Amino acid sequence: MPHKPSDVITVSLNPAIDRILEVPRLRLGAHQRGRLISRTPAGKAVNVSRALAVLGVRNVATGFLGKDEVELFENSLDTARIQPQFLPVDGTTRENVTLIDPVSHMETHIRDIGFAISEKDRIRLGKKLHLMSRPGSVVVFSGSVPDGISPPQFAELLQVCISAGAHVVVDTSGPPLQAAAELPIWLLKPNVGELAEIAGRPLTTDAEVLAAGLEVARRATTVVVSRGEAGGFCFVAGSALKGHVAIRQDRVRNTVGCGDCLLAGFIAARVQGHDIRESYRHALAVATAAAISVEPSHFLRQDVEEFLAVASVDPIEHELPAQNHQAE
Repeated sequence: MPHKPSDVITVSLNPAIDRILEVPRLRLGAHQRGRLISRTPAGKAVNVSRALAVLGVRNVATGFLGKDEVELFENSLDTARIQPQFLPVDGTTRENVTLIDPVSHMETHIRDIGFAISEKDRIRLGKKLHLMSRPGSVVVFSGSVPDGISPPQFAELLQVCISAGAHVVVDTSGPPLQAAAELPIWLLKPNVGELAEIAGRPLTTDAEVLAAGLEVARRATTVVVSRGEAGGFCFVAGSALKGHVAIRQDRVRNTVGCGDCLLAGFIAARVQGHDIRESYRHALAVATAAAISVEPSHFLRQDVEEFLAVASVDPIEHELPAQNHQAE
């Protein structure tokens, strides 16, 4: 597994500035008072980079940024642990808004579309990834895919890294996720809805989720399926693990970026030599630690240790009823 800073790379294809507002008793169509909690240069891959750094894994952050926001993003990173190598493009980096209602514990996410990528910029990134990828390195594609990169072209970027011997990680959705699921991905991280997209059918029961997860894990080395506060599943080599962390609901402050922290926790543990089961336990603990922080994708190491002590990860040993079912 990788051990040098250049061996862990995160790729932001469509990063964002995340603005989070707290609005008690949010009502649509009303004039209401709220307060700004944070405005942070982010996006899923950048969140993963930051979380990896906190967990002691130095990494490179690359991908696209609007040319006017490059300095803003670079200044927001811990450059002692994160090496920024972004590619500036024409257009403005999108700005997303999350409205948090602390009374109802509901979150409303408003996602901007972002810039469109030219063929020249896409080819430029492909060449950069070819130079950066090497046997055993981990390359993380996390977040949405912008206009200008089709699902087949996204798969081509993944294949550039795979062909170089890199371990490719994918956390996206829609057609790009389905394209990625056809490749020998090292780690795929869908939620249940995204897993259903890959499987091509609704997944309404645990048995259906387990069957679909095992199907996808025939191609991907590891599949981690997140289910929010319900925990999730981890699939590898024809076997399944079920994981969960017990936490009082009143401790949960903000779930924005928890999935990114889950992914970073798993990667960090694998890089540091832990097996699959222990890595999944670390992932759940990091995600839960992030959920009790007001700031998105932020957590404290002592909170990770607290939840690591109570995180449960158990093999699913009984026969899975739909294990050999093929996607329609």
